[in-house]
Amino acid sequence: MSESKVGREDRRDRGVGTVFITSPYPLSRVTGIGRFVRDLSRFLEEAGIRAQIANPGESSPSNGGIVLRWKAFPSLELALETARREIRARSTFQLVHVQQPHLQSLMAVVVARFLGKPSVLTLHVRPPVAGGRLRQLGHAIISDLLLTAAASIAVSPHVAETFRPYHVRIIENGVDTEYFRYSSEGRREIRARLGIGDEIAFVFAGRWSATKGLDVLLRAADSEALNGLPFKLILMGEPTADEPEFVESHLSRLSHPTRIIIAGSISTELPKYLSAGDVFVAPSSYEGMPLAFLEAMAVGLPPLASDIPVHRMLVERSGVGWLFRKGDSGELAATIARIMDRGIPSSWPERARATIVQHHEIRSMVREYISAYDEVKADVS
Repeated sequence: MSESKVGREDRRDRGVGTVFITSPYPLSRVTGIGRFVRDLSRFLEEAGIRAQIANPGESSPSNGGIVLRWKAFPSLELALETARREIRARSTFQLVHVQQPHLQSLMAVVVARFLGKPSVLTLHVRPPVAGGRLRQLGHAIISDLLLTAAASIAVSPHVAETFRPYHVRIIENGVDTEYFRYSSEGRREIRARLGIGDEIAFVFAGRWSATKGLDVLLRAADSEALNGLPFKLILMGEPTADEPEFVESHLSRLSHPTRIIIAGSISTELPKYLSAGDVFVAPSSYEGMPLAFLEAMAVGLPPLASDIPVHRMLVERSGVGWLFRKGDSGELAATIARIMDRGIPSSWPERARATIVQHHEIRSMVREYISAYDEVKADVS
């Protein structure tokens, strides 16, 4: 009997057949939480567990998409529509899995309580809350209520630490290491397409925003300290709704814009584009357990990263990569120059991938979530 068939029979025996999963972000956009939900649901299906997803849609209600029409209070509209769908589907799922302290998450957990169903909360990061005291208070109340009502899981030890004193289980994010692997053919194809010759290619992948440190990276890439050095910076990703002109506005101020290659949003060819690079740059100001970072390491790219806790942990765990002071474009430029001067140790690509295979394989992550689901369901049965 195949492993997948055993898994499906095991699911039926324990009564965990369907999970209702929420996401406050569209699955089609470049967001870590959207990617997490999309990947988790796919591999749950592989293990015999069906996923029903409630997430914001953009133009049509496909794949669980909720088209938001309110110009004011879109989070409230999302929460109410999620609750409506949850109640309508109540006979078809056994557990609710929500993401982040968010109004949608709180509403879904409250409805689950009313329906007598267990809930799991994944904490992806604890970002700084923008706005005045009222908004900060509201966010704190939502966080406290959720952490009290749902079984909580953090994507990294650092994230768990930020939600003390609540008890939080740790299941670190994983990626599909069969899909994300180095391709020499893909490297040749993409570098030729982008017009990259023998230059060292530094790669950024993620949302184009200040929170991802892209402004710091662009200033570093434009530094006079890098004059005459043969390198390119490949930007993958897409702008955010609140910073739609982020890259264009910064590029217009650069003295050396030809150092930058705009690749845009890459989906089906992402492993090829990562293979075309030599170093992955992660200049974020905060992260929980960044999927783009893990995907790049799975392809074999050593990271050049800001010294935030999760980056430091991943670099120390793998013994691969370089760290620079968060927000310091001068130190980042100096590190780029040092990499180009000294080169990349030949063992690092293999060591980077080995770390991801050992600690961050998505099938192992999904097994841990299934175990958590079983435990939470048993507690309320």
